[in-house]
Amino acid sequence: MVFYDTNLSYGIFNAVDNKPLLPCPDMAGLEAALKRAGVSGGLVRTEASDDAGAVVGNRLLKEALANVSDDLDLYGMYTVLPSYTHEIPPPEALPGIMREGKFGALRLAPARHNYMAKPGVLADIFEMADNRKIPVMFDTACGISAEEIYDIMERFPQLTAILAYHNVWPAERMERPFLASFPNLYMDLSIMIIDQGIEGLVREYGSHRLLFGSRFPEMYIGGAMMQLKFADISDEDKEAIAGGNLLAILKGARL
Repeated sequence: MVFYDTNLSYGIFNAVDNKPLLPCPDMAGLEAALKRAGVSGGLVRTEASDDAGAVVGNRLLKEALANVSDDLDLYGMYTVLPSYTHEIPPPEALPGIMREGKFGALRLAPARHNYMAKPGVLADIFEMADNRKIPVMFDTACGISAEEIYDIMERFPQLTAILAYHNVWPAERMERPFLASFPNLYMDLSIMIIDQGIEGLVREYGSHRLLFGSRFPEMYIGGAMMQLKFADISDEDKEAIAGGNLLAILKGARL
């Protein structure tokens, strides 16, 4: 089974109450952890994007990705800001920048960057991403609520999106409406602690809507891997969730 992790990060945490017990301060540490766990690649963000700012974080992540060893297939998450302040390149320039820097997805952290998480605020970026099938990571651990994400998806219902719902229980009550309503939205399984949770989602929505994720270093890679390996689903479904689905999303983006 080939694993691609949808939810990886590295960097120094400034928030005292939000430090993982075993932080991963740099890309070298992340590489070592992935190789030890047997993960082939995935999507990664840097804490610098939120602590030092999106412009600095995007630059540092691009530089780090350029030095990743050839046996790891890592893709960055490019942090976006509203176009009004002209701090990042305009939407039409982003696909080329992402292709050059090996970014595979866009991400936003409105609370950390002090802007409204309203559909119209990033409408030009969402329209571009929608047209080009570029995935957008919506992670409720990064300063956006499920309600705000739902409002955005209602405005852009065909958007290729990844929902990472950072909640302990009962996550399914919040997540299932997204899977039921938006056909191009995929769910990151980094926090799935419901008994038979994966099995139930596969029966209801199909394995093609689910993505393996660990949320390392906040959580352990091995725990997420074990949960999928021992799920009561077919080997084909396991392989799709482990890495096939994410790879299909990344290859489907027109960068």
